[in-house]
Amino acid sequence: MNPKVPEIVLDTTLADLYGGIGLREGQNPTLLPCYWCSDIDYRRDIPSTSRYLYQGTPIPHGTDETKDLVVQCLSLECQRFLFAAGTMEAVLFDFNEDGDCRGEAAETLSVLSKEQRPNIWFSFGLQDLKRRIPQSQLAVVVPHERLSTHRQVINPDILYTLLSKRFLATSGLPTPPSVLLDLDELDGSAEQKLALASLWISCFKLPRVFKTQQGMSSVGTFVIRTEQERRDLMNTLSTSILRRTLAGVTPKNKHLYPSTLISQEMINHAGECFATSFFVKRSGECIFLGACQQEMSDSNAWLGASIRYLEQDRLRGRLWETISRISNLLATKGYYGPAGADIILEYSSNSRQTLQPLIIDLNVRMTGSLSLCFLHGHFSERRGMHDACITQRLRFSLRRDQFQNIFAREVASGQMIIVAWFYYGKKKFSWGTMILGGENAESLEILYRRVKALAF
Repeated sequence: MNPKVPEIVLDTTLADLYGGIGLREGQNPTLLPCYWCSDIDYRRDIPSTSRYLYQGTPIPHGTDETKDLVVQCLSLECQRFLFAAGTMEAVLFDFNEDGDCRGEAAETLSVLSKEQRPNIWFSFGLQDLKRRIPQSQLAVVVPHERLSTHRQVINPDILYTLLSKRFLATSGLPTPPSVLLDLDELDGSAEQKLALASLWISCFKLPRVFKTQQGMSSVGTFVIRTEQERRDLMNTLSTSILRRTLAGVTPKNKHLYPSTLISQEMINHAGECFATSFFVKRSGECIFLGACQQEMSDSNAWLGASIRYLEQDRLRGRLWETISRISNLLATKGYYGPAGADIILEYSSNSRQTLQPLIIDLNVRMTGSLSLCFLHGHFSERRGMHDACITQRLRFSLRRDQFQNIFAREVASGQMIIVAWFYYGKKKFSWGTMILGGENAESLEILYRRVKALAF
């Protein structure tokens, strides 16, 4: 018997935030919470991007990895974003990858209060989407040129530029000293540019951070400490990431600088580092939503994030000036909506030491930890759980109901919330993402370890 899942009431939602900037009821944009890929077609009617080039997903090898990428980008990531959406229209894509994408999304969102559930449209592809909702205004996570003729909240060229690592490096905001190699401004063949990139990388003293232009979830960010790591980076760029990007550059997109490389000074001794979430108003004012700490792997892959609700007032005070500067700048570029920034509060490097905040990444979109910021009331105020975390996607040899039965007490008490799930029928395993709560960091860690022990 499945445990009874309590109704989840969020502190606020994305729909509330859009409504608070003067949009009348019924005028909220339609959310399209998908990441796109530049290297493969998800399916024939959801092709890869060709104008907007991304380096945010590793190339899958074989049919199974391709299916996993489709499920990750068109189901799991979308469910996670939709959990924070609220009562606004949203689009999901209907696809058959040996699972029930409609049923999984409906069950994930069913735990939310009816007043905070998005109204979901299911579409079979990009053309079908434009046909079904021709008058809607889309709020996209990242742009796709096949939607460029459709009305959007933010001009897609502008959004692509704001999402780029180059924008932060040249913005004038406090960020690590950076050197740019704008390959798309140079003449020459792809082979010549690849050789130049390797020579450029070899010139910097280590340790050093290198970034590609449009990485996501830390894909495309390389922390290089040794000569072997430098050689590995040069090989990776020359044989895959940069080579593929250069092959996609045309006269129609070279002005967007898709092939730019960034080299940044290493922050040797960082103090507290927080992944902030905030909402940018049209006026440039911002609404602070929360500050989380991210968990990263040794290879710099995103593993999840945690939040301490009792610390949020203090952190708001420390971070306010920095996120206000970001919001003002974004508004001057025509942006309004959700955004995030990874900010170090105090640090030292090879050349300086300061107690001033430093922005090491800028995410001009919904953040992966946004839902955590909306659950202060659910966890801290109503249940005395002052710490919470959101997991990366984990793989289980269990169906959703089997997993929930194992954690029946935690599910029934509201300590565990599944925010994304997909079950492969033939393979008999699931991908899942959940938010966990605890009275303190220690009790949260115990529950997290129990969850991780079931993953494979």
